Amino acid sequence: MNSTTGQCQHCQQPGAVKRLSLPLNCSWIAAGCAVDTAAQWVRVVVLLHLGGEVMVGALALAFAVCTPVYGLASLGLRGAVATDAKREYQFGDYFALRLVTSVLALLIVAGIAWASGHEPETALLILLAGVTELLKALSDVFHALQHQNERMDRYAISLMIRGPLMVMALTAGVWWTGSLVWGLAALAVVAAATLLLYDVPSGRRMVRALQSAQARSHGGVALHASGLMPRWDPPTMLRLAWLAAPLGVVISMIALQISVPRYLVSFYLGNHALGVFVSIFYLGMVGSQLVGAIGQSSGPRLAKYYAAADTVGYSKLLGKLVLVAVGLGTATALGVALLGGPILALIYRPHFAQYAELAVCLMLAAAAGYLTHPLGIALEAMRRFKTHMVIRTLGIVVLLAAGTVLIPAYGLKGAAVAMMISSTSAVLGCAGVVLWSLRRCNATERTGIQVEVSVRQAA
Repeated sequence: MNSTTGQCQHCQQPGAVKRLSLPLNCSWIAAGCAVDTAAQWVRVVVLLHLGGEVMVGALALAFAVCTPVYGLASLGLRGAVATDAKREYQFGDYFALRLVTSVLALLIVAGIAWASGHEPETALLILLAGVTELLKALSDVFHALQHQNERMDRYAISLMIRGPLMVMALTAGVWWTGSLVWGLAALAVVAAATLLLYDVPSGRRMVRALQSAQARSHGGVALHASGLMPRWDPPTMLRLAWLAAPLGVVISMIALQISVPRYLVSFYLGNHALGVFVSIFYLGMVGSQLVGAIGQSSGPRLAKYYAAADTVGYSKLLGKLVLVAVGLGTATALGVALLGGPILALIYRPHFAQYAELAVCLMLAAAAGYLTHPLGIALEAMRRFKTHMVIRTLGIVVLLAAGTVLIPAYGLKGAAVAMMISSTSAVLGCAGVVLWSLRRCNATERTGIQVEVSVRQAA
């Protein structure tokens, strides 16, 4: 650790691409995710006023079907790229694998839409949501490149562009046609435009800068010359897929943490109740996205601390992330407890004031979920992908079990309690593994020092 700059030595390699400081990266990504999440929330508010709770429920159901599929297909490549401190793979390897898995995900979503027995319009909504998620998945691999090189400003700008444009596109599509189908088609157009006009050019600039830096460091020779193009090397792609597959399951489980309650609410209570549930829960989504984004921006630094056996630096940074999660969760729950009724009536519709107690329950569930973000990033920084996968999978099993019992008995409040129980189980599991790993790392380091001292004394 450099005491004057506060950066680890791994961040100061000669000839490396200029990175932003950790506070600046956190500020950028917090701003970007705040804009993007606020835009998602505004989309819900707009749909609520244009089409009512049923239209909001239909939108939520369409993305609830797609998101876990794309989460699994993503293979957690963003986390794998960001924590690849030793540069074991090239960008082209990640990009090629993401292209293959994203196309497969769209085919699976199309199959679900066709075989699910939904009405034709609902099936079309699911397919359009799948196309939008495919385009966002391709943007995500370019975001991962910026993330790895600690340039979260470029990632954040992409979110700031795409989020508001999606609000305008969805509003225009639904307002002019009265159909959610055209609104979702407009979302896909915006996702494609952001990918082609911003994310790809930004990624190209980053790759060129990396190649120039490598050339300067190695006598004019760029070691990773594949550039921005996919690198179709099946053995490498298979090794990468095997490494990152547990992360893909983790991402899918995180998506299911949000989607499963929506499936169950739609099944037991209908799309009108789902519209109410989603509308209120979005009050807590801003904090969740902020905590997740700050955690992601800290992931590369945590990985470098752990790789260097700097458990003190690792623990301090993780402690700060946990404090941010606790602070935001507490503030959100208290704010809704004090002003929930008037806020719901003002933002949504007057009759939403009756759901003030439900809003408090959902914010408590969201606050429990906030803590899973930094602890999950901490496990990924340790490259404990399989462990994280098991913990998240068990959390979904708990959610399913609790939801099928509590939602029929207690309605939407039962859904909130089920989410809270599931998140708490994941928090306890992640925290236990992180503490055990840090103690083991400290013990190993102490043993190594003792062996070194003994060798010197013997000599």
